[in-house]
Amino acid sequence: MPDKPEILFIGMIHPGFLPYHEAGYGTKHRFNLMPHKHAIPALIAWLRENGCEGKYVWVDPNDKDHVKKASEAIDEFRPHAIGFSLCTDEIKDNYSLLKGIKKKYPDLPAILGGPHASAIPEHTLANFPLFDYVAIGEGERTLTEWLQRIAAGQGSFEMKEVKGLGFRENGNIVINAPREMVSDVNIFPIPAYDVLIPEGADMTEEAMPLVCSYGCRFHCIFCGADHHNFRFLKPESFVDRIEMVQKKYGTKYIAIRDSFWPPSHDWLEGFFNEIERRNLKFEFQFLSKAGALNERQLRKLFEIGARVTMYGVEAGDPAILKTVKKGITIDMARKNGRLLHDAGIYAVTFFIFGFKGENRQTIQASINLAAELNPGVSYFTPLAPLPGTEVYDQTPESDRDWWMREGTRPSLCELSPEELDRLSKEAFIRYPLRWSYLKQNVFFGNLPHEYRRIAWRFFTVQLRKYIPGILERYAFFRLIIHGIKSAMKRG
Repeated sequence: MPDKPEILFIGMIHPGFLPYHEAGYGTKHRFNLMPHKHAIPALIAWLRENGCEGKYVWVDPNDKDHVKKASEAIDEFRPHAIGFSLCTDEIKDNYSLLKGIKKKYPDLPAILGGPHASAIPEHTLANFPLFDYVAIGEGERTLTEWLQRIAAGQGSFEMKEVKGLGFRENGNIVINAPREMVSDVNIFPIPAYDVLIPEGADMTEEAMPLVCSYGCRFHCIFCGADHHNFRFLKPESFVDRIEMVQKKYGTKYIAIRDSFWPPSHDWLEGFFNEIERRNLKFEFQFLSKAGALNERQLRKLFEIGARVTMYGVEAGDPAILKTVKKGITIDMARKNGRLLHDAGIYAVTFFIFGFKGENRQTIQASINLAAELNPGVSYFTPLAPLPGTEVYDQTPESDRDWWMREGTRPSLCELSPEELDRLSKEAFIRYPLRWSYLKQNVFFGNLPHEYRRIAWRFFTVQLRKYIPGILERYAFFRLIIHGIKSAMKRG
């Protein structure tokens, strides 16, 4: 065993992650770090500051030897415990991995953190018994106290003193007192990026994910973020992190992973001042909200390096949009689209199909609004009722364990899950196949050349998907297409 209390975090990471969906749309940046949980290097940095140690290993779920590779890491590091940080749709696959690990290491304690376990800790402990513990809410202090007790060989009596912890005792589920939030997140150390980035790796074209804030100040009914404890780094602290990854890793492109950025107008002015004072040069992307930024701010953001912004619109029908509690209107979304295009920032929008009360007309309104906004990419996804959200509470109890079963997500509206899935896929494929899309995003408009090229690639990739679908409606072409596919499989 290591001298310090030590935990090995394990993750299952699908290879080939790209930001603009499943194809390489011409972006010059690599996004290999994006699927990793920011929480893991952040937790490890905190552990190191508090007398503990953390390691991180990730495996490819498509690799038949992924259990063996995780086990080899355990053999190498010999940690006191293993940890997982998971969202709802990751639980099943990672639990399968844990089953394989526990066959070899049945007494190695396993702890689960993340939004899913925090939302329904009792359910998690009851249905996934190989997770010995769950960390509820913010994990830095909970994990440190728990790991120190694990390393010291302490049992359930001592574990009851650890706030924010859940576990089983004599077959009964115990949920300790809640952990208080850290009020000043500026005390958190810079995340331990060394657990993600090999020594000497060339990171000049790799997008570096950074986080500036914790929680969210808005109350969207589909989102499981902490809506009551929005906290953020000071502008100078966030710029310290940008400067560090530039100097240490040669980073040229930053992916700001906050659910809403920038935290405020005053914060943004401080950010501008810090970037200019230090004369930092980099490009970046961020997720924001329609109406959050004005024309001057967007132009200034482009000037200092903002190239992509993503924002959720969610619904094109005003009545449905109001029920989503996003705090925006259709007109705000329209104005935001115009301002982003005028500033030369490549926009990505998100729409969700299947809110309560939706029908084909309201979904068509979302498709029409996406075309009107005309961003570089627009995503359309069926609603996922995640634990801890208002839409989860709207879901019939018989369907709330949808993520534990095979098949599609449940539907809260009059359309079936299969219809919602089909409509979202069709909308995504057809979205760029319009002259107005090419006119604004490829041939004319204000986008930089790199992003016009991305838009053109997006158009051509979707066109190649769309044409076979049209031809397959006719028996003659259907036979030809199926014959080609069969020949390719045999080859």
